[in-house]
Amino acid sequence: MTASDWVNWWCCTWRWAHPGWHAQVLALQGLEPEACTAVNRSRQADLLASLGVRPSQPPEPDVDVLSWLALSPEQRQQALALARTICCAPLLAEITVAARHDAWCRSLAKALRPGLWADPQQTDMRPLLGAWLGPAIWPRLRLGWAPGEVGELATDLPPNKLDTLWRAVLWRVSTP
Repeated sequence: MTASDWVNWWCCTWRWAHPGWHAQVLALQGLEPEACTAVNRSRQADLLASLGVRPSQPPEPDVDVLSWLALSPEQRQQALALARTICCAPLLAEITVAARHDAWCRSLAKALRPGLWADPQQTDMRPLLGAWLGPAIWPRLRLGWAPGEVGELATDLPPNKLDTLWRAVLWRVSTP
């Protein structure tokens, strides 16, 4: 991801947001789809506010965010599945990741001991991802998924554990 891609991701939120967000904003504002482009150009601050995003200049590119954004949609799904397998002991009947990742996930789970710091009932790993990337990134990042699909940002989690978890998972999905 280039610096230009980073700025576009930060500033052009409407372009890449999940279509469900488009429909929600249109319905709330009583707008026709054709009006969206004009509203995006002329009243972007209002549009961002309706999405729960505070308009701001893009910060310096964050290596961790760039790593996540550089993943393909399939790699992102695999990363979330790996994190779920590490943090939530899967049921015997539930197959979450390929067998080749099982031993690796178990080893990382033993090292991180997520049962001591992560909610075992929380099977959606996106709030943990958001906690790792930070509250400045989360409002934009969550727009990549449908409205209501992702829970609130996880809080009070040990940063060192999150850092180890997500760096390991990103390494695993980006390594052939």
